[in-house]
Amino acid sequence: MTVRLQWPGRDDSPLDPSGRLDLVHDADAPHGTLLEGDNVAAMRALLSTHAGQVGLAYLDPPYMSGADYVHEGVRARAYGDRWADRGSYLDMLWPRLRLVHALLAPHGTLWVQVDHRASGLVQPLLDELFGPERLRNVIAWRRAPPLGRQVQSRQFPRNVDLLFAYAKGGGARWHPPVTRVPLPSRAARQDPATGRYFTLAPRGDYTDESVARLEAEGRIHRTPSGKVYVKYFVEQGEDGTLYKPRAVDALWDDVAPLRHAPPKERTGYPTQKPEPLLQRILEATSDPGDLVLDPFAGSGTTAIVAARLGRPFVAIDQSDVALATASTRLEAAGLRVRRERVAS
Repeated sequence: MTVRLQWPGRDDSPLDPSGRLDLVHDADAPHGTLLEGDNVAAMRALLSTHAGQVGLAYLDPPYMSGADYVHEGVRARAYGDRWADRGSYLDMLWPRLRLVHALLAPHGTLWVQVDHRASGLVQPLLDELFGPERLRNVIAWRRAPPLGRQVQSRQFPRNVDLLFAYAKGGGARWHPPVTRVPLPSRAARQDPATGRYFTLAPRGDYTDESVARLEAEGRIHRTPSGKVYVKYFVEQGEDGTLYKPRAVDALWDDVAPLRHAPPKERTGYPTQKPEPLLQRILEATSDPGDLVLDPFAGSGTTAIVAARLGRPFVAIDQSDVALATASTRLEAAGLRVRRERVAS
């Protein structure tokens, strides 16, 4: 049984194509397109030519925070996040999610980033659109350390964003990311035969057959008393630092917040996301050549990272401050981008 989130004014009327946008990423604009205007109008125009063609969509919509956000550099209002009630917020979000779903390719993946205020509304909508079985992950990203007033607020600090990842179909891209954890120099031993460094772990529930196979691969260490340990080889950086590979799980506390990004990356745009966050998302769930869509472009982080990774992009925003920030940033990165205005 499908569970529906119902609210006064919910509109399920067909979102038919309206207008037409031909995105030709040629020599003049090989990296992507920046669309100026309402993202509903833009995506309805894209339906005529790009329905079922988007390989990855990333949405960083308003969080229902009840605040207005100001660009730190130009001291101008970037966008507002005030809503009369939850219904008005859902009236904004629902048609946009439906349009993104229609634009996604069969192998496409949708990422939606929100926090505690909107997460309980977003997941039921995505379950309805994609089916709950298409939920790939709910990622918790620690966007900031617990500091200041949050620590004194008589509650656990609210310093986590949630990223909901849904696959359009069964053939969605998946490239499991691996990170590297620095090790103390004394935590590893050096193999005299190969010169490689390794750590040891008890054999655990490995069978004798498995131990024999690992031994043939040079991955078994036996103590003088005959005790069996398994070798796990580690990497060595150019400076000699040892690193242990570790699979990335659903808690992303290793992606630093924007405050720790290089100064040249920080634009002053409020709610800007760090480039390594988008890089992990794009590398894990898209391939070079896949079309990337960001309907809430903001400062242009998705576009920058997509172009760097060889993915053409479509980024949409109606805020003058956002468009100026993204345009300046894309130009500074040397990207050739087509910019068009979308009629409402």
